[in-house]
Amino acid sequence: MAEVDPSLSETTPQTPSGSAPAGEAGRFDPLVGTVLNERYAIIRRIGEGGMGAVYEARHAIIGKRVAVKVLLEKFLENQELIARLLQEARLASSIGHENIVDVTDYGTTSDGRAFVVMEFLDGEALAQLVMRDAPLPVERSLGILRQVCSALSAAHAKGIVHRDVKPENIYLVRRGEVDFVKVVDFGVSKVVQVREEGPDWQRLTRTGTVLGTPLYMSPEQARGGEDVDHRTDIWSAGLMLYECLTGEVPFRANNYLGVISQVITQETVPPSQLRPELGIPAAVDRVVMRALEKDRDRRYQQMAEFEHDLERLLAGDSTVALREAPGPSEAPAGHRLRWPLAALGVLALGVAIALALVGGGQPAQAPVAPAPSKPALPVAPPAAAAAAQPAPAAPAPTPSTPERTRRVAKPRGSHASVVATPAGPVERGKKSKADDTIAPSPYQSDE
Repeated sequence: MAEVDPSLSETTPQTPSGSAPAGEAGRFDPLVGTVLNERYAIIRRIGEGGMGAVYEARHAIIGKRVAVKVLLEKFLENQELIARLLQEARLASSIGHENIVDVTDYGTTSDGRAFVVMEFLDGEALAQLVMRDAPLPVERSLGILRQVCSALSAAHAKGIVHRDVKPENIYLVRRGEVDFVKVVDFGVSKVVQVREEGPDWQRLTRTGTVLGTPLYMSPEQARGGEDVDHRTDIWSAGLMLYECLTGEVPFRANNYLGVISQVITQETVPPSQLRPELGIPAAVDRVVMRALEKDRDRRYQQMAEFEHDLERLLAGDSTVALREAPGPSEAPAGHRLRWPLAALGVLALGVAIALALVGGGQPAQAPVAPAPSKPALPVAPPAAAAAAQPAPAAPAPTPSTPERTRRVAKPRGSHASVVATPAGPVERGKKSKADDTIAPSPYQSDE
């Protein structure tokens, strides 16, 4: 787990009040004991991060305890960074939400370094709580993230995207037995990662804590070059909930690029599968996994939706984040019309067949084309003359044909008896007796 970057948090509560953090006690700081802009008496240095040092101070007139973040000397000439720091201070102050740190003033020191003044937070960062006590109880995890979502939703409504949501930037102030959340540092650390010199994965903190920010980057932010919008904060908040519930993050590697690769390509294991012994409810699983959809179009589209589902979980609703298949009313218009038309077509076809069966007892047969007319055969002479004439020679027997060839039965008697029989239409596939003597069998060779 990454350590807290003091430049991205107002206080480091591990040190007792009035003493400097470890590593800072023997270090001389010219600002300690001075008064900034005749208003803020610097009491002690709380810590230092990538871009600034944080001090505990008191207002010289009203005695109010405050935190002052002062830009490091090496950024003294970086006007773009100075302008960005002051802009972010104004934006955070403009949100006006109880779960966002209150920025009350900003200015420059006598040597030209920019500083911002914020409310002093007496508590600890979520990073320390997770490192010490995770996995946290489900109800406590949901309560903390609900407040985070509420704060970020208010920021998004003002057009402000944090882009660096992580446990180090979530501060917990105890109010009785309840965690009260303060979200800090809107966008400042993103500037530090771009501008500070050195390898990318070492830009996160002064002490070289490598994985603080990459662990909570959304896939689109990790890929770079995309238009990162407010949904990147939804991913980061979902990943923090995952860590609170399980005590682990789903992506781990030894360097920056290894983490980035996993964030982009590796599927997230649901919390209940990673830690089955914890009995994480299925509804909580669904909410976490929806926030961690790699395709941002499948995530919660608004932070307020995420917050609402967390509220439902806290109220005991077990049907949260169920994805239902679209009903008939949600089907596309083409599908809604296609099925009724198909049903009407089938019905019409059935009616037509029924009418045909009832009307004729059976389906009407197709009319048979009349056979072509035959030339008239000579009329037989009278019986007496026929007796005087010699009988015609019997036709030579034709070769037998295979069984498939259908023949008309040869009637007994003279040829005259055949002529006297009225000729009917010859069915297709049959041949007349006259054709038998001239039509070769289709199975004979053409020799």
